[in-house]
Amino acid sequence: MISEIMKRSGKGDVERKVLEYVSLRPEVYLTFRDGLLNLNALAKMISEKYTNLNPLSVRASLQKLLQQAGFKDYRKYTDDLLRKSKIVLQDKVTVITSRHKVDVDYLSATFLTDSVVYIIDESRTKTVPKDVQVQRDVSLIHIFSPPEIVSTPGFALNVVERVYSMGINIIQLISCSNETMIVLKREDSIPAYKSLTDFF
Repeated sequence: MISEIMKRSGKGDVERKVLEYVSLRPEVYLTFRDGLLNLNALAKMISEKYTNLNPLSVRASLQKLLQQAGFKDYRKYTDDLLRKSKIVLQDKVTVITSRHKVDVDYLSATFLTDSVVYIIDESRTKTVPKDVQVQRDVSLIHIFSPPEIVSTPGFALNVVERVYSMGINIIQLISCSNETMIVLKREDSIPAYKSLTDFF
């Protein structure tokens, strides 16, 4: 993996900057990993950012990095986790955003710097406090995964990529320990749910 290569000592200035550029840009990292990138075009982009680097040296570093990286298919491991996960689609939910704590029975609460975001079950919470922002017509996909999710990189990325492939925007993504929650528009809930379950 690139992160492991970055830890190794003895890299020259060109290789260090190439590693930094690739590792800090997820979209470049993904195309790099999948072998879909144009090395000449990427070398040109990197040498335009670091004007003191020769494009030919950058391309040589990219080629070397590609050979050393030994990318593993993260999908294989994260797909296995998805297969073992319990995936639940819940329709009757509402998202409440408040500048202060409110007394509600919630499924999830996220404490931000200047607000608190609650996901509530409409069937359990009949009244919504005043002076809060309410977002209705949303659904929740709740993923309960095995404990090994904690030590398996790429799970959230796999989930997001699968939902994105359906052209669906995720309103909220909450991931904590072995639970992942996705809030999206109600009209998008079934295709998003299928993107996470129908490939098995």
